[in-house]
Amino acid sequence: MSAINPSSRINPLLLKGFRARVRLKHMLSWGVITVAVTAFISLMTYLTMTEREMSTREDAAMAVLPGVIVIQAIVLMMFGTGAVASGVASEREDGLLDYVRMTPMSPTSKILGYLFGLPVREYILFALTVPFVVIAVIISGFSVLTLLHFYAVFFTSVWIYHLTGMVAGMISQKPRLASMMSMGLVAVLYFVLPNLSRIGITFFEFLTIRPTFFGLLQQEMPESMRGTAEASGIDSFRDVPFFSGLVHPTLYTLLVQGFMLAVMFSVVHRRWRDQASHIFSKVGALLVFSGVLAFLVGSVWAIVVSDDAYRQVFAQFGGVGGNRSPESIEWLLFTSLMIVGGTLLLLMNCTTPTRHTAVEGWRRARKIGRKRISLNADGASSLPLTLVMIALTLGVGGLLLWIVSQEHQYFSGPPSALSVGVLGISIVGVGLFAQGVRERMGVLVFGVGLFLLWVIPFFAMMIMLAAFEAHVPGAYVGLPCPPVILFLATGQMLETTTPLDGVNPSYLLLPELAENAGAITLTGAVGYAVAAGVAQAVRWVRWRSIRSDIEAPGAQPLAPGPSLD
Repeated sequence: MSAINPSSRINPLLLKGFRARVRLKHMLSWGVITVAVTAFISLMTYLTMTEREMSTREDAAMAVLPGVIVIQAIVLMMFGTGAVASGVASEREDGLLDYVRMTPMSPTSKILGYLFGLPVREYILFALTVPFVVIAVIISGFSVLTLLHFYAVFFTSVWIYHLTGMVAGMISQKPRLASMMSMGLVAVLYFVLPNLSRIGITFFEFLTIRPTFFGLLQQEMPESMRGTAEASGIDSFRDVPFFSGLVHPTLYTLLVQGFMLAVMFSVVHRRWRDQASHIFSKVGALLVFSGVLAFLVGSVWAIVVSDDAYRQVFAQFGGVGGNRSPESIEWLLFTSLMIVGGTLLLLMNCTTPTRHTAVEGWRRARKIGRKRISLNADGASSLPLTLVMIALTLGVGGLLLWIVSQEHQYFSGPPSALSVGVLGISIVGVGLFAQGVRERMGVLVFGVGLFLLWVIPFFAMMIMLAAFEAHVPGAYVGLPCPPVILFLATGQMLETTTPLDGVNPSYLLLPELAENAGAITLTGAVGYAVAAGVAQAVRWVRWRSIRSDIEAPGAQPLAPGPSLD
């Protein structure tokens, strides 16, 4: 590793990445492969369409652009993200990251140096494909402003994925594992989460270039090609329903991607200042949770109050031009609840201290003369944060239910107070149970324990339903799994209303399940309330033990043992 000169006008980490990854033999081999593949795709498309007189030269050149853009996306988003993740993990494994951390450079400079230095080879390979884009634009007459508009969104997406790779490299101990983890995260962000837009959760789709990419095709492609695009459902580049209004898709994309960039940057920034720190501070986690809630509520709100937004998503339920379907609102609320619950568990897990972190936090507070540890400190309990996130979840859920009842398009009356209370108790019970267990156990034990407690009952329930058609016993067996109890409680809450069209929510089509739904959900809510109480009691005993050890005269720091992390 060459010496890092902090006084250099060019970021020294950028220079280091350039010298390490831009070597003649590597650039020749990768450059030849990239140019050859791009040339093949371009010539194959252009010459086939022109020589066989399938279209004009302009249309054929325009058809070249999607193929080249896909190659560029693979190079920068997949290979570039892997390069960032494996590069950071490799330097972390070799101890070089600690050396860089001690240099008199700001954390922001270090982040930018690695963000653009590690994938510098991929940026050069991207540049090698640009001439093909330029030639296609010149021949086709494609709008340059439209192309620049697209690449603005393209590069913000690239930076999100590269920061994702940097986070993976900061967390993972092995370079290859970090690379695989980052590519897996990119695949989830790009191919899995955007599909939630089909049920109204739109903001995940705008973390990708897909809306802008397909929108540009719709705007610029000739009439003869638009029919194929429309038939395949490529119509996502449109004004986005958000709360009670519409937001331009480019602005919405920048809002969503800006939020994600800020989240990723804050994570990496904290890790640069202190490798042992949590991924999020307590306040940072609360801000992230609030941001996710805001985007989620904005999407659901629009669907509830706007006929156009509803038709775009739930036309298959028969609600077009008439009454809204209770079936659609059930799935929308349940999916939203799962997203919020998953975010809550992730943030709670990332901010819960180990015993060693808690001991160090209390000792640090004692040294500076404080009687209590700061609620935002890494060593503080995650219980206050969890309670605030649960309260926000209940508040937002109540707001959405109030909006649904005010619209009078799904149901003629509000759900019963008992059914709403059962759902609320289930949410609180699951959240406090998970928090108490996580604070008592390390990450690995917590994950394995939840798998045994949550997933195994779900598997057993599915076997009972599929093989024996034991619906009621199967539902009781599956109650420990949170999605099961929350789905049943959501359906039961909506079942206690009066549907305008006489159609009950979908899961209660089974008569025997409908007859016992109230007892099943009440059992699950009471069970989780008791489990949460036990978990919090165990958590309180643990914290009392930590404080006793710290406050004892002459107490020394406790070394973390195998059962503590």
